[in-house]
Amino acid sequence: MKIGKLLTLFAFCLLASKAAADITLKATYTDKKGVEVVETDNFDAEAPLYVEFTSNPASLDPAATIEWYIVNTSAGINITRYEENTSYTFTDAGKNIVTLNVMLDGEAIETKSITITISDSHLEMPNAFSPNNDQINDFYQAKTTTKSIIEFHAYIFNRHGQKLYEWTDWSTEKSGWDGTYNGHPVKDGVYFVYVKARGADGRDYSIRRDVNLLRNFNTTESTNQ
Repeated sequence: MKIGKLLTLFAFCLLASKAAADITLKATYTDKKGVEVVETDNFDAEAPLYVEFTSNPASLDPAATIEWYIVNTSAGINITRYEENTSYTFTDAGKNIVTLNVMLDGEAIETKSITITISDSHLEMPNAFSPNNDQINDFYQAKTTTKSIIEFHAYIFNRHGQKLYEWTDWSTEKSGWDGTYNGHPVKDGVYFVYVKARGADGRDYSIRRDVNLLRNFNTTESTNQ
């Protein structure tokens, strides 16, 4: 009897080893600078964050299956997927635990997890910019300290209340107002910005403030920092 049990256990271990061979959980995303990043360990990031997850199941036994679990208990997220590779866009602050299970005969024979911590939101708008093509502060845009903003809409008005520009992307290098209207530079002076936004942590932003356009402002220090 003991020999039979040992043989059964040995056979199961062989199957499990074959099914779980070369399983690696990889998370691939593109950072703010446009650089592709591949992570296999826990990491911190900002929302919105689109991630492609791969299991790399080389030599996977035909009887084995892949299960993915994405959980953020504070945001009430609990997702299960049954596919070799999957992707997900993280828009909620907090710890997101992504788990990869290799299943055989209804049991998890290998489990790997990665935790992606999405930061709380922060949004600030500067009070001045200098669109003079010196590559410093040429665009009126959200400050570089801004993070985890998942909805964004900004408007620029002149002192007569006329809308001159609007934009919805805060995260790229040249997002924002370049100090023109209908393709022509506007005069130096005071303008106004109105921003409606929402953070990954559920915080709502409503910002109204003056914007000083100063083309002749000559300094090596950007007011956007």
